[in-house]
Amino acid sequence: MKKIAELHSYLLTLDLFAAEQMNSEVDDLIITPTYYPDGANMFVCEQSYTAMFFIERYAHAKVSADVLFAHISRWLMENDTGSTAPLPFGVVVDVLDHNTANLEFGISFNENISAVADVDGPLLINGVRYALT
Repeated sequence: MKKIAELHSYLLTLDLFAAEQMNSEVDDLIITPTYYPDGANMFVCEQSYTAMFFIERYAHAKVSADVLFAHISRWLMENDTGSTAPLPFGVVVDVLDHNTANLEFGISFNENISAVADVDGPLLINGVRYALT
């Protein structure tokens, strides 16, 4: 679940809100075993999940939420290389007052977990030891 962590970190670098205003969590995690070799790597499984983000008291009067959504969209286009089509995401906005709102959005991700042969690796597949990459 690297993408949720990477996007979470990226959003914090934007300095649009304080770190304590944002939480993220994984929802609807599905693991699909996919044991197959790909060159030096072995694909072990695929993770499909919804990365849920919650931003409390977003100061939309100071910086429009559109700026935040544009940053997220740009990040997805540059970093979600497993997706060939635009990746829409729904947003729930709870307007608290003229200045602030709570934002909640979920983004679907698919990630492969792969491994490389390693004599000290913790994963044993068909008699060969692998380390996750």
